Amino acid sequence: MSAACLLLLPLLSSFLLRPSSAVLCHPEDKEILLRIKSALNNPYLLASWNPDTDCCYWYCLKCHYKTHRVISLFFLASDLPGQFPSAIGDLTYLQDLTLHKLSNFSGPIPKSLIKLKYLNFLRLDWLNLTGPIPSFLGQLKNLTYLNLSFNKLTGAIPSSLSTIPGLGYVGLDRNQLTGKIPASLANLKGNNLYLILSHNRLSGDLPATFSGVDFGKLDLSRNRLQGDASLLFGRSKSTSYIDISRNLFEFNLSKVEFNVSLTYLDMNHNKIYGSIPKAMAGLELQYLNVSYNRLCGEIPVGGRLQGFDYSVYFHNRCLCGAPLDGCK
Repeated sequence: MSAACLLLLPLLSSFLLRPSSAVLCHPEDKEILLRIKSALNNPYLLASWNPDTDCCYWYCLKCHYKTHRVISLFFLASDLPGQFPSAIGDLTYLQDLTLHKLSNFSGPIPKSLIKLKYLNFLRLDWLNLTGPIPSFLGQLKNLTYLNLSFNKLTGAIPSSLSTIPGLGYVGLDRNQLTGKIPASLANLKGNNLYLILSHNRLSGDLPATFSGVDFGKLDLSRNRLQGDASLLFGRSKSTSYIDISRNLFEFNLSKVEFNVSLTYLDMNHNKIYGSIPKAMAGLELQYLNVSYNRLCGEIPVGGRLQGFDYSVYFHNRCLCGAPLDGCK
């Protein structure tokens, strides 16, 4: 026997003495996953969830590389029937739960999710979820990302969300939410804070507490909000994106101070009056729309303001100057 073969013998013996396939999947997680599959009537999407195989190799999930507990569950773009399985809440080591574009997925958000203490990423969007946004979500203290957009959720925004210390993305757009925006949302401390509340039925004035919040992106468009939205702006802020269009906001634009990092500004279809401040000519705006308001005066010359189409400015009380007609 050659020397090379002699060297390989210990390795070969070690391999032959090992089990043919070490099972990684935790038995508790496997049992829960099979309950989820059964609750969804054994859909084709979960065909790989075979009880005779290791669940860490099934599609639509991920196990931790050391503990082998299920830490990620993701169902994407499928005709998945049934209601939200409460058994998902029994996967207590989950860090990431994504249910996205499931056209026949319905029901309320189950209270069992309160058990997911390690969850940091929760995306339940483009579903048919109904009922209120549950206040118990505020007990998921490790959440940094919450997206419940494109559903049929109703009722008020729970103030408990503001108690999640690292929550930096809140997407509640395109639902049927009503009531005022909770003042407590000003307590959100996540980095580069995104607050997306567009396409709802929210009403009332903005919380005065928002004047002290430095949002990364803020979208309040297509609601029934009113009052003074100038508190959202400020020279010392670093916000890059603000959309307050199609509301009932009423304030004097002439007195607003803008931060230099602002690149997207949409204020169309409100009751905003005054004139466009000269300082806006110094902004590196990629998008602007101030149409359908009550603005007057000459559009400042400079920067990118003349580079936009006339429709950005039209249907105001008496705006003039390029790209609109000249001032008289």
